[in-house]
Amino acid sequence: MSGGVSEVHAEDIYIFDSRSAIRIKTSPGRGGYVRNVYISNMTLANIDIAIRFTGLYGEHPDEAYDPDALPLIERITIKDVIGENVKRAGLIQGIKGYDFVNICLSNISLNVSSKVPWNCSDVKGYSDLVSPEVCEPLKERIFPEHWSDCYKLPNQLKSSSDRSRGAWLRSW
Repeated sequence: MSGGVSEVHAEDIYIFDSRSAIRIKTSPGRGGYVRNVYISNMTLANIDIAIRFTGLYGEHPDEAYDPDALPLIERITIKDVIGENVKRAGLIQGIKGYDFVNICLSNISLNVSSKVPWNCSDVKGYSDLVSPEVCEPLKERIFPEHWSDCYKLPNQLKSSSDRSRGAWLRSW
């Protein structure tokens, strides 16, 4: 990734017999961004790593890259995911000193065989209803304090009166 990727909406997905289900890879020196990504209603079967983000991919097209060009990875929402026979739930590794931010995980249930289902570093975000229990940097709850930090589709934006009654929790 060297340019920019944004406003990605992926829904109603079935992934099977794969190394990774959701993958974002980049490195220092790439620059660019991945932001405003919304993935929902996904079923996984026979997957090595369900969610894999790396900021340490390491490859560059040539030697003329700018090592100070850092990629921006932000506002990635993954929700409504079920998975069977998944080896590891997530491997999310940002860039030391330059975290991936506002990674939001909601309503995820994975049958995982690894004793260490999540491995996260240099990432900040939120979660709700994630099993197995998510890694420490993503343990802070989304609702209600951080709902606005997560990327949502336009039809998911609710009025403040709806939010005050809690109606948005289940419709989110």
